[in-house]
Parts: sequence; C-alpha cells; structure tokens
Amino acid sequence: MPLDETLHMYCKLGIGLNDATSACWKSKYKYHTERPWQYIQKHIDSSFRSIMGESVAQAGKNPPFPSYPSGHSACAGVAEVIFSDFFGSKYLFIDSSHADRTDFLGTPRTFYSFRQMAEENAYSRIPMGVHIRSDCDEGLRLGRVVGLNVNEYQLKIIQ
Repeated sequence: MPLDETLHMYCKLGIGLNDATSACWKSKYKYHTERPWQYIQKHIDSSFRSIMGESVAQAGKNPPFPSYPSGHSACAGVAEVIFSDFFGSKYLFIDSSHADRTDFLGTPRTFYSFRQMAEENAYSRIPMGVHIRSDCDEGLRLGRVVGLNVNEYQLKIIQ
C-alpha cells in the first residue's frame, strides 16, 4: 500500500482498538463475571488444570480482571472489520509471527480471511480456562460494531 493509505489504515486501526478496549473494559466492570478457571476451582475441582498444562492460576497467567467480554476478541473483531475494508473480506495471508517460538508450536498459520483469523484469535482463550464462548462471542460482536463505526468515519487527509 502507498504510505498515505497505510497511515490512514493504521490511524483507523488505532482509533478502533482504543474505542473497543474502552467499551470492553466498561462492560467488564459493569457485569463483573468471574473467569471459568476461577469458577471451576471454587465450585468443582480445586486442582483444576486447563488443557494447556499447569493450572492457569498457578502459572501466574490468569488475568486479574473480569472475564466478560473478551478483550482479545474485541480487538480481533476491530482488526477484522478494518483490515477487510482496506484489503477485502477474502484475503489470503500467512502469519509467521510465532515461527521461531520454542515454548509452543509456532508453525506459520495460513488464513483465507480476516474473519477466520479474528475467530481463531477470539476462541483461542477458551481452552486456557480464561474465557467461555459467550465472552468471546460478545467481544467479537463489540469489536465488529466498533470497526464498522470507525470505517464510516471520514478522516481528513492533510497534504
């Protein structure tokens, strides 16, 4: 993309991520839902361990804030809608950002659309015990709405 279009896209993405994150955090503290691992350890099995191996709580990776809606999902929804507006909804690309990771399988991932990438990102937190499906569904919905609103905003390009 030419530099002016790239800057335009990054500006919209920045606005969208900021707005989605703000709306997400407002909702997190309005509904204040606990995370799945917390519920399971409190009410079902105090030694619960996610499929990721060690207990999320013991790993020190548990987010210390409410679960609903998912912030990862909200940001993924924004990126999906804004990138689709610039590149089209069917866009083949390969994500190699984790190619050299050794702490997990960092095989490059092929995506056929930004929607596919957003949904994989959103739902990847469920197996960790960090979110339930409704957290992710609502995060995606929220992010997509914000992305549509940002795409409608006509930025003034000053030459």
